[in-house]
Formats: sequence, structure tokens, C-alpha cells
Amino acid sequence: MRILSKFESNIDVVKECLNTLIVLMTQHPDLLDDEGVSMIIKFLDNQRDLDVLKLILKWTEECCTLHEMNRQKIFGADILGHLKVLLHDPSSIMLREVLAVLRALVLDDDVRVEFGRAHEHARAIASDTLCAITGLLEKFKHDNAVINDLLLTLSSLLVRTEFCKKVEDAGGIQIIHEAMNDFKDNDKIVKQCLKVLKALAGNDECKVHIIQRGIAPDIVLVMHQHQKNAQTVIFGLACIAALTLRSPDNSKALFEAGAPDVIVQVLRIHGNNEILQKNGSWAIRNMVSRSRYQSEKFLELGAEELLKAAMMKFKTSQYDIKAALRDLGCDVQLKEEWTGKGGKLNTEAKK
Repeated sequence: MRILSKFESNIDVVKECLNTLIVLMTQHPDLLDDEGVSMIIKFLDNQRDLDVLKLILKWTEECCTLHEMNRQKIFGADILGHLKVLLHDPSSIMLREVLAVLRALVLDDDVRVEFGRAHEHARAIASDTLCAITGLLEKFKHDNAVINDLLLTLSSLLVRTEFCKKVEDAGGIQIIHEAMNDFKDNDKIVKQCLKVLKALAGNDECKVHIIQRGIAPDIVLVMHQHQKNAQTVIFGLACIAALTLRSPDNSKALFEAGAPDVIVQVLRIHGNNEILQKNGSWAIRNMVSRSRYQSEKFLELGAEELLKAAMMKFKTSQYDIKAALRDLGCDVQLKEEWTGKGGKLNTEAKK
């Protein structure tokens, strides 16, 4: 750190120092002190060399990973003001580094800290950058690496329902729809599109508008196309579950687009994946709970047999799977979790 401070006008020495600090602090962020935080801000203030700026951002990202206090110190030093300026840099490489720092600032990965400030950081960052990030989706729509990072960053910032509306007002739903179509063969981008759509569905207005824009058939299409990729399918099922929650119109649109076929198909393919089976149960339950006529289709496709097999296999997910079976109208025995009277309660676990 002393060498960096002493030779800060010598670009070659600065680069060597920063590369060393990045290697040193990767997985060891405790080494950052107040002087280091000040150095980060100082270089962002004064440095114009793009290679140095990229290294500073990479160093910042490593310092924020696995360390809540570093995140708070760096955020408290007003790094957001500097990052907002760099968001408009025409270099895609620089933009990706900026986005990586934004995501690092909203991590909640420090097991030593019971309560972090990830939500507060995400709220502040989203308030200042959501519209800009959404606009960059259009600007870099042919760059798959940047698109992936932009979508990843968006999903990490949508922590409040009003932020979902902000993204929609900036044209986000249409741009995400286009990205999902343009990169439908890219499982990473498809996964991120589904993840952002799920987050946007947390806003009831956005949830309606997503389906009104005709996205339902494309969600089903990409799930068919990537049906063997468990992670992508999990996000697809979660997206369907979010879009159809208390929304029979959305459920109807997805039903008519062929969602039951792909849901049952992926449950069959990934019978040993508990997370996928649970998300599939949520998707089925939300689709049929207010649209009972759909149950017949799911049963014809073999949903009951698949769910019952999963229920026997995955004890910790029995509640969710049983709920789906119940809403399908299947014969299922529900556990009475709480029993007793006169102020004395027993749980099934105590029996």
C-alpha cells in the first residue's frame, strides 16, 4: 500500500501493485484497512488510465466479497457516485467491471455478521441506477457477455416493488423479451431473463403487463429448448409460479401456451432434483388454484404420479408437493401440524 501511494503517478508501478493486491485479497478481504478504502476512492477520483481503473474496480470487488464491514466502509465513502459516472463509459469491459462492483456491494455472504446492509445498499443503488442499467440493455443488445451481466445486476437490485415499475417504465419488459428471443440458444442469458421476469412479477401491475406483451409462449419455448438444464428450468418454473400467483388470467395464457406439458416434462426428466420438484409443485399449484379446469390436463400428463414419487423421495418438500396434489384434486393425506386444546399444543414433531 505504501508503494502504491508513493508511486501513484507511475502507471506501470501502480498496475503491478494493484495486480498484487487483487491476488493478495482474493478470499482474504480482511487485509483492507481505512487507508485502502481512501486509496480506492482517490484513484477513482483522479485516475484516467482505463487499465488502472479496471484494476481498481476488480480490487474493490474482491474487497467486498465475503466481508460486510468492507462493503459498508466502501459504500459509506460514496463509491456509488463514482460508479454512476463510469456506467456511461463506452467500453464494455469497463462496464462489466462496474456492474461486478455493484453486485458485490449488495452481497450478503459474510457469515460472521448476523445482519448486513445488503438491502439498504441495493435500495440506494437501484434508486440511482436502475433506469441507466435498463437503458444499457438496449445499447449493448448484441453483446451477450454484457447483456448477461446487466440482467444479473438488475435481478440483484429489484428488492422493492416500486423498482419493478421503474424498470417497466424504462422499457425493461420489452427489452428483456427481445433479449430472451435474440439469445434463446444461450442458456445463461435465458436463465437471467427468467430470473428478472420473476423479480418483476413481484409487482402486480408488472405481472399483468408481462403476459399482456405476449411473453408466455416464449417462456414455454425456452423451457422446452433448455429442458435438460436443471438450473435454467428451475428459474423457468419459479417464473411461472410468480406470474400465476393469484392471477387466473396469467394462468390461462400460460396454459394455452402449453405450460402444463413442459412443467410435467421437466419434472419427469429431473426426478432426482429436489429444488426443481419443489418449484414445479409451486408452478402447478399457482396455475390450478384459481383455474380448476386446468387440473385435468396436468393429471392426463401424469403429474399426480410424478408428484407422489417426489413426495416419497423428498421428505423436506412434502408440504409443497402435497399442496400441489391437493389443488389438483388428488387424494392426499395432510398432516395436522398443531393439535391439543386448553392452551396446550402439541406438534407432530413431538409425537
